[in-house]
Amino acid sequence: MDSGHLPNSPENLMKRMRHALPPQPFLLLMLLLMLALLLPLSPPALAADDYPTNKGELIGPHKRLGTDAGGFTLKGNTDTTPHCAGKNSVLSVIARTSEKTIVRFVSAKAPGSAFEACAALDKHVTENAAYEIKNADFDTLALKDTGVAFGALIVPFKFRMGDDKKISSSTTIAPYIGVRWYRLQGFGVEFMPVVSAGLALVPVTDQTTRNTETKAAFSLATGITLSSRTNTDFSAGLLVGKDFLSKSDRQADPSVNKLWISIWLGVSR
Repeated sequence: MDSGHLPNSPENLMKRMRHALPPQPFLLLMLLLMLALLLPLSPPALAADDYPTNKGELIGPHKRLGTDAGGFTLKGNTDTTPHCAGKNSVLSVIARTSEKTIVRFVSAKAPGSAFEACAALDKHVTENAAYEIKNADFDTLALKDTGVAFGALIVPFKFRMGDDKKISSSTTIAPYIGVRWYRLQGFGVEFMPVVSAGLALVPVTDQTTRNTETKAAFSLATGITLSSRTNTDFSAGLLVGKDFLSKSDRQADPSVNKLWISIWLGVSR
């Protein structure tokens, strides 16, 4: 009897195992998530603090008002009548003293008619003018970060596209520029589309000798990050990028010329 017709033949067992296994894309996704949770986010030789950043800074970054607000007086003006700013006005803090915060409005919106404190005064802020507001009043404003952000981006590992589907566990830190999305900041999180570029250390495995050497490369990536507004150690994101190495390195290990994906979720310390 042909062994292929036996219910417990090796051929039939292999067929049942193949049907029982999850599809390949699902397995790859689960593997990426496991690596994202298990791999450390901070490399031993370089820290994200070594790069300048404007995240978390009070002076400089743009901030958007979540509600109508009052209490702004023109700086250096004898008229001390409070001025009002409408919801979605964008301001930038230019200085802060022991008593007052000095701001400049990048975008000024008119307050709603329901804001009685402003309706009676009929004094609205204008763009590019400097205003003062008491620190106690400023600290109670409903502000959301907006505008451009920059800093260091940690890439814990890279899953390279292509037939070999190679995973590189080397950690890379590179400077980034992103646009802050303010709409979810009320929930304590911030999504930010970013572009990152810089030097990376890439393991190159010679296909003939099977020896692996770490080579310097120029790395370019884009994607989206998720951060917590209450815990700066939390980090998550999804990046798609490409490493650019020398011709000899690409010939020795063709996989390094492939696009890569990185997904991470964890705590960076």
